[in-house]
Amino acid sequence: MRRRIIRFLVFSHCLWAVCLWAAAASADFNGAVVAYDRGKFKPAMNEFLHLAERGHAGAEFMLGAMYFYGKGVQRNDALAAIWFHKAAIKGNASGQLAFGSLHIRGLGVRQDLVKAYGWLTVAGNHAIPGLQQQAIALRDEAAQLMKPDEIADAQRWASGFKTKAARLTLE
Repeated sequence: MRRRIIRFLVFSHCLWAVCLWAAAASADFNGAVVAYDRGKFKPAMNEFLHLAERGHAGAEFMLGAMYFYGKGVQRNDALAAIWFHKAAIKGNASGQLAFGSLHIRGLGVRQDLVKAYGWLTVAGNHAIPGLQQQAIALRDEAAQLMKPDEIADAQRWASGFKTKAARLTLE
């Protein structure tokens, strides 16, 4: 009985610590977004980097946006693509939309309509109003430039998409 109580206490303490860490990460992310919105790009960048080092997909997306738009950093489409990809493979819908969009125009990546269609399909599968419609519209525009077998390949890839940990680095 005593072991059960000890296990329960240890489990409860660990669960509490995880919840506290998640709440702190959320607060840090929200604070960084506020700093970004206020044009305080250096503190926002520092916090997004801190969170991205811990695998926060939203922070990775925001870093991609900062590099894509040149907010607080020199515009760099290749670095934007890396950060968008890191967010995208973790299931971040905004990262998937952005990464797919880069493939349409070949910004920071080689132009690849099959990859664009695939990523935009995955992004469109999220039930996020506005984002879903934008992803589908861009995907359908890309489809007009593709052959039927390319569309089929992209659909096959998208249907098998599974989120995973990012393995890209800036080094």
